[in-house]
Amino acid sequence: MLSCKNILLPAFVIALALPSCMEQKILFNFPGDANRSFFKEIPGLGTATYNGHTVTQKANNIQVYKSSFSEKFIEKDHLLEFTELNDSTQIPFVTYEKVFGYSQDLYLLKYEFTYSSTNKKTGKSFAFTTSAAIFFSVKHNGRGDTIAVTPCYFGIINEEDDLIAFDTGLSLKKYKGHYYLKPIKKRKKMHGVVFMPADFPSDPQSQEDKFNIEKIVRLDPNKVGGYKPLIFDISKIFQDENALQFHYDTTLPLTQ
Repeated sequence: MLSCKNILLPAFVIALALPSCMEQKILFNFPGDANRSFFKEIPGLGTATYNGHTVTQKANNIQVYKSSFSEKFIEKDHLLEFTELNDSTQIPFVTYEKVFGYSQDLYLLKYEFTYSSTNKKTGKSFAFTTSAAIFFSVKHNGRGDTIAVTPCYFGIINEEDDLIAFDTGLSLKKYKGHYYLKPIKKRKKMHGVVFMPADFPSDPQSQEDKFNIEKIVRLDPNKVGGYKPLIFDISKIFQDENALQFHYDTTLPLTQ
């Protein structure tokens, strides 16, 4: 049994979805378990429609961006204290004493797909190409075992406003030994979560291609603000501009 108070997660991730207190090993590996079947119920990747519109051209590949966190010691008031920091943090941490504790990898997956929309009055169909994103967090214990895959979201990248609007929650499901992401049935008043800015590199080649999520807005009712959207200003909360930095990891071809 694992005490919830010992799960050292960034505050903004805790606010998005509280993890279970019960530690359970999950035989899930990313990107090893990611293929076309893993995304079979995701718009633009599987058989799903997009807001009722037919997808005419699925994505053939996905750009993967990763942000890794691990427990580290920091010196505070003449004591060593545990904390969980992004591996790209600017906050000084202790290197003479290592921590083999909990960690997590946050993933942002970016891809494009095309869908058609029909004008009801004229009957004419129009094609639209849009950029989409999937977010999920993979949590590990000190042995490196995966113990949770949550929260997970699907959303659209709004290039004009430079943000990602995640309006669909996802859950990790298993069928006949294979994992896949399944959309959670939307509540009528669900508005979702916004990540900004969405400064994805235009032509990523290496881990040097990176960007920072500076602000997260939770649009749904919450315990802190009630019906007022809750804003997480990442750099101010953690006093670290790289508190939520993502770097390019790989491109997944979806050939099957």
